[in-house]
Amino acid sequence: MRMARLACIIPVVLLFVPARLIAQVGALLSVHFLNVGQGDATLIQLGHKAVLIDAGRGDDIVLLLQDLGVDTLVAAIASHNHDDHIGGMDAVLADWPVGRYLYNGLDAPNRNAEAVLEWLDERGIDAPDPPWEPIVLGDAVIRVLPSPLAAQGDENNASLVVLVERGRFRALLTGDSEVEELTALLAARLVGDVDVLKAAHHGARNGVTPGWLQRTRPEVVVVSVGPNNYGHPDPWAMRYYQAGGRRVLRTDREGTVTVTVEAGGRYEVSTEVVGGGEGR
Repeated sequence: MRMARLACIIPVVLLFVPARLIAQVGALLSVHFLNVGQGDATLIQLGHKAVLIDAGRGDDIVLLLQDLGVDTLVAAIASHNHDDHIGGMDAVLADWPVGRYLYNGLDAPNRNAEAVLEWLDERGIDAPDPPWEPIVLGDAVIRVLPSPLAAQGDENNASLVVLVERGRFRALLTGDSEVEELTALLAARLVGDVDVLKAAHHGARNGVTPGWLQRTRPEVVVVSVGPNNYGHPDPWAMRYYQAGGRRVLRTDREGTVTVTVEAGGRYEVSTEVVGGGEGR
């Protein structure tokens, strides 16, 4: 009799689990490293809800988000305030509902950063100070950490740290962090093993160290880059990323790079230009 009563209770309990949550748990999480030329923009998407990290240099981000079917941005995150990371952010804030906006809190260094702050005020978008609560998309968790060096006021080394987790999958993004911030992150033991790493500072030589790759141990490295006069990505850095059989993908060659992640953490990588991918 007890088992019979239990069998009756369980279906009733399941009725109270939101159908949208059940659907999200079974859906694929997509991490799109968007091809925005010389700049950065990454969209983390589960269903029609998403989180945007950086927005490239211009309004191209609008069409990219429309093509991906984004309805709502749970959060928009600026790794830091340089034009090639937030140049399109004001257009995003104008066109999409945004739950909250996270940035490094430094004084606006350019007109694009000023425009973003104006939109936050006009739209009444929350821009809380750290520490920040984890952002939840279904069963995926996005953790955003301020730089240990934010108080020094250097934009690159004040880049926010973003860790994406689903099941056993981990992806790490650190904006334009340079050696000083990477070293501070290691010293504070804020990072560990990841599956996918976005190369810091567009693959610049000052965006990687031996200790950084030894600690993070990525299988896949994505370099967000386009035509530029800065020498990005640096040939030495690229050889270093490729050492040990890591798969290195560049948005200027492969186009948008998409990582799709199942609920347990198994992932596949596909590219806009080359096509195909690999799983784990």
